[in-house]
Amino acid sequence: MNLMKLEMMNGTERVAEALQMRGLFIEVKNDIIVLTKENTAQDIEMVPQLLSSLNIPTFWVAGDQFQVLVNRLPIATMKKIMNVRGHEFPVRMEAYHYRWRAFAQRRFGIKVNALNLDPQVAMMVKVLNLAGITTLAGCNGHHRYSPNFQLSGVFQGAWFEIIQEKYLSKCDLHYKWSVHYGNQSGASIIADKHSSDSWDMNKIYQDTVQIATTLLKDSEEIRQLKKQIFKRDGEMKQMAERFVLEKDYKGLVDWMRGLVA
Repeated sequence: MNLMKLEMMNGTERVAEALQMRGLFIEVKNDIIVLTKENTAQDIEMVPQLLSSLNIPTFWVAGDQFQVLVNRLPIATMKKIMNVRGHEFPVRMEAYHYRWRAFAQRRFGIKVNALNLDPQVAMMVKVLNLAGITTLAGCNGHHRYSPNFQLSGVFQGAWFEIIQEKYLSKCDLHYKWSVHYGNQSGASIIADKHSSDSWDMNKIYQDTVQIATTLLKDSEEIRQLKKQIFKRDGEMKQMAERFVLEKDYKGLVDWMRGLVA
């Protein structure tokens, strides 16, 4: 976050920025913060409770719109919003998630409650789904394990590899984020580091916010690209499913890359 920009923000702007960094979708209209339709109903219900617990005075215009009643907000309070802890939640995988047809015909991902997710990864989970890369959950690794994102099937993993090359190549990241195949959900994005290093939550946060911010700008274009290229039936379906049957994940990525080029 740009420090000069941060210093110039008023209370409304700081609350909006902090909520967005925590994975919520926000618009600011005439000093009113709007929780947009991309949020889950549960997240919208939890935001008033969160702000109240931090003693931030607000006036709710509607169930998804509110005003911040202070002009200044301490940076420490912003950090409390951004770092509010998540909660464990069940992750469901249906058989159709693994199939080409489900990948090809779905434009958006799924809605996951941002405030249930780990704070360092919530924004990336939400934006991946907004861009149509169905992401079931994310974990910051809790200083012990590699941070990771569970994708909904092999095809989502291969598609992210293409998107990573096309849209994220200029990101200056602390860790290498790679797609791994063969886990329970089919594919996952996992951060890699040098074995001697310890995990740094600030660096994980910086990486995931940078990836999310970059994808957010092009999310509609990414959804349209997928819609234009991939067809759910016919020869394309047979080819895609053959790669998965043979566990030729590199071949799948190369084939999809050729379709995008």
